Amino acid sequence: MFIPNHLHLIVKGYCTTPPHEVSELNDWFTRLVERVRMKVVAGPTSVYVADEGNEGLTGTVTLATSHASIHIWEKYDTPMFQFDIYSCCCFSPEEVLTHFQEFGLLSYNYIFIDRNGDDMVITQRGEKKSVKKIDPNY
Repeated sequence: MFIPNHLHLIVKGYCTTPPHEVSELNDWFTRLVERVRMKVVAGPTSVYVADEGNEGLTGTVTLATSHASIHIWEKYDTPMFQFDIYSCCCFSPEEVLTHFQEFGLLSYNYIFIDRNGDDMVITQRGEKKSVKKIDPNY
């Protein structure tokens, strides 16, 4: 019998080479799911958003154990992304953060939340600062 372990990782990061094509992001999601030993039940589904100030790819993948989602703001001086993955399977922040290296990851901060029990508990926080100047207004 499957026993859920409710874990949620939320990441904000800056990168140099984010994906620009839907197919690239969908492939990235598929490989991420394999890396963290989960199973896709729908998607990945990604689209390009062309609204001024919000340009970039956005995507989701539905997992047998929950979901992962991302939006990338590619037009910022330093492209930014916001990402989360929630799952009832065990995974580590390090496994997921390693997968962002192909985006040319410059800096990030994250929280890892244990959602088991009645209260959500932040079990880990982390960050990597960039030597490159990043506009803090984003």
